Amino acid sequence: MNYEILYNNSFAIILVLLVFTIIVFFHELGHYIAAKLFWVKVEEFWIWIPPKILNLFEDKSGTVYSLNLLPIWWFVSLKWEKMDDIQYYEKDSLVWKSIIKQIIIVLAWVFMNFVLAISIFSFLFYYWVQPLAINTKFDTTIKTKLIPTLDDAIKDWILKTNWISVSPIKDSIAEKAGLKNWDIVISINNVLIKKPEEMVNLIKYSTAPLNVQITRKNEIQNITVEAKGWKIWSYIWYNITEKNKDFQYKSPTIGNAIRDWYEESYNQTRMILELLGTTFKKLVFPKNEYERTEATESIGWPISVGSMFVDLVNQKAWIIVFVVIAALLSLNLWVFNLLPLPALDWWRFFILTINWIISLIFWKKVINEKFEKKIHIIWFSLLIWLSILVAYLDIFKIFHK
Repeated sequence: MNYEILYNNSFAIILVLLVFTIIVFFHELGHYIAAKLFWVKVEEFWIWIPPKILNLFEDKSGTVYSLNLLPIWWFVSLKWEKMDDIQYYEKDSLVWKSIIKQIIIVLAWVFMNFVLAISIFSFLFYYWVQPLAINTKFDTTIKTKLIPTLDDAIKDWILKTNWISVSPIKDSIAEKAGLKNWDIVISINNVLIKKPEEMVNLIKYSTAPLNVQITRKNEIQNITVEAKGWKIWSYIWYNITEKNKDFQYKSPTIGNAIRDWYEESYNQTRMILELLGTTFKKLVFPKNEYERTEATESIGWPISVGSMFVDLVNQKAWIIVFVVIAALLSLNLWVFNLLPLPALDWWRFFILTINWIISLIFWKKVINEKFEKKIHIIWFSLLIWLSILVAYLDIFKIFHK
């Protein structure tokens, strides 16, 4: 038995459970504090997801704190959410509070997510933080510090490059002309090439055969290539020679750190929403089967995160890397709850707002609380089944790497 692998895997599991526990605890703590503040009864504070193991204790206000089996989530159950609640119309029920108080309670998680994010990001940007990864898969123009695009990483000297590398498609013009995988292009028609788009433009607007100067196994060669239809059919990318391991972000003052936190949170949120939209589009309206497969493989939560933690522990990543991931996961949770889907917080806010606007005009709610609860329970059940499906896909991908 390899005890090092066993130790690393066990440590990674503990880390991922700890990270999820902290993130979701802060999320639900927002609802809990706001509900207590406005005298709404918190029926139960779930630690993790049922089936229930045991009730830990009950406080003076009647809130039951229960420990459940599946260690991936927390929940706060307010008075109004149980279908068999015969005390539904009592004054400590959520639906009896003013619309402003209900909205504050429902959206209190926003404040808590920001408290967690501002604490982590501000500290990291003031102390020091390195990019977590380079985004080479998702095409976006949004600039982030923690997950920069390849172009941004090169511009910021996170990655050092030297000329352009090519990989001809089999039986293509480029391959037949003599270009091979990992050839490094230095110049075309005596014009130095430092960016992929420079090479693309020279090929695109060429009217005569191209004199391509390359280096292969430290030997300089000249190859003549004649483009057809402005193409030579070869993949082109930066020839990355080195990663700047000493690169780091470090704000000079705490004020700058808070500014960097705000910008990073804003840009990360935009990128997550853009990624969700792109993934949905590829799943529902794919241009080809590859796009749908790509979108399916990109879905993963939370077991795929656990697998990532295992890889990071095996690579002996610094603990600060896991702290950065925790902050990014907190933002992911915030964005996910912005979706107006039943059983999520933004859905409750959406219903409250619609009822408030309609009641101002017609003095009557368009969706009553009992009907909303039925929708809430149905969609919550669907959400659990969706979580199980995603977990299955996560496990499948782990065993078929």
